[in-house]
Amino acid sequence: MSTAKKVKVVLVGMGRMGKNHLRVIRENTSFELVAVVDSDAPPTDIGAAKRLKSLDELTAQGGVDFECAVIATPTGSHHEVAIKLMEMGKHLLVEKPITSTSVQGRDLIAMAVKKNLKMAVGHVERFNPAVRKLREVIKAGWLGTPIHFSCTRVGGYPQTVLNGNNVLLDLAVHDVDVLRSLMGPLRMDSAVSHSTVNPEIPDTAEILLHAANNMSATVHVNWITPSKIRSIRVTGTRGVCFVDYILQSCELFGGNMSSAPQYGTDTSFETIQALYKTTDHVAFGVLKEEPLKVQLQQFHTLLTTGDSGELCLGRDALAAVMLVERAWKSGAEKAKPGKASETELPLDSDVWV
Repeated sequence: MSTAKKVKVVLVGMGRMGKNHLRVIRENTSFELVAVVDSDAPPTDIGAAKRLKSLDELTAQGGVDFECAVIATPTGSHHEVAIKLMEMGKHLLVEKPITSTSVQGRDLIAMAVKKNLKMAVGHVERFNPAVRKLREVIKAGWLGTPIHFSCTRVGGYPQTVLNGNNVLLDLAVHDVDVLRSLMGPLRMDSAVSHSTVNPEIPDTAEILLHAANNMSATVHVNWITPSKIRSIRVTGTRGVCFVDYILQSCELFGGNMSSAPQYGTDTSFETIQALYKTTDHVAFGVLKEEPLKVQLQQFHTLLTTGDSGELCLGRDALAAVMLVERAWKSGAEKAKPGKASETELPLDSDVWV
């Protein structure tokens, strides 16, 4: 393929994320949308593209000429849809997570290698300009030595929750992937999860992760909180950095507030407040861009030049699923109901006290 020509693409799935992908594909002059596949697609404007009900129609009656596909179907269907498209010899951009399970993920990666096909996974926060700025801040030493990362991603209960999905696969994979890009390989130390709405599907979870260089991280996710929050806080030896994914802001707070010379002999609450207000504060400039648009353009670069840039490829996509899979299993075990011991005093061996 040449960088001068448009890449013919098919969009599979027209749910919430599918509509977003449709918009950015149609706005990108590097792609030509030739078909949209959805068994129950709403009457959305898709331009000159064909409207199809199933993947089989892509090859029926002469078929559709295309080179790649964007998969935006429910998570539980990613494996089946991706397999069918790779059997057609098509390159893929699969919405995150790659699949519902790590076993399925390995299967897709192996097939992409066997067929010599390019497959990227839509961990779109990699392209959030605030995350990119945070990488620069850490690399430049503004934070000193990073110690702990704390991620919060809450709100936005899905309109439909299907089998093969839960809050960990839906939300936590975003932050786990970002943390791996910032911290390196991670170990899942502990997790708790529970269900508020549907007893069969976890909608709230907390994960504790550890990096090989002794940094730690926590990830809190839930679908329940009424308002959306998407943030990460990084604590370092020289300050604390706050990133808001939605506002695309990156701010650093530092200073030596606790040093004796600043306080002198006046340790009143008012003096402490005044010092807090004047502590070092740097609001870094962030060039705001829509991550989904940047990701799509990088996918085009991958297809035309082989340069993956910051795209999430097989190994990283699989690692994210493996870590949340472990968290899910660990959290489910701890969420089992129990009751406190009826002995007079709790024993060291008691789980519930």
